[in-house]
Amino acid sequence: MMDGNWKTNTKFAWFLIILGGFLQVGWSIGLAYTESFTNIGWDLVTIVFLILSMVCLEYPMRMGVPFTTAYAVWIGIGVFLTVVLSYALGLDSTGFSWGMGVCLALIIAGVVGLKMTPVEYIEEK
Repeated sequence: MMDGNWKTNTKFAWFLIILGGFLQVGWSIGLAYTESFTNIGWDLVTIVFLILSMVCLEYPMRMGVPFTTAYAVWIGIGVFLTVVLSYALGLDSTGFSWGMGVCLALIIAGVVGLKMTPVEYIEEK
């Protein structure tokens, strides 16, 4: 996975962005359990996942992935997974509709489209 210098390895950069999107679920769902940051266990889980998620966004940008693309993919994955998991855990009582499903599908289509769009990476000299 790590061919050559990690700072120029775009596969590793995209792995981190996707991992960061998954880690967003930990802190966004964790917020529902912190009880206004009075439950120290869930407070720590939320903070750790938040920091790890942000690190997984920040490093790929240092590696040359444009901020706008990295952020859109990172947040799109996080939003999609958070919505799905919050309904699965019963944290959202409003119910799930076809319209919401279509909008989530559009988010994923946008994330895939951004990932497939060619991007010139910045190389440090």
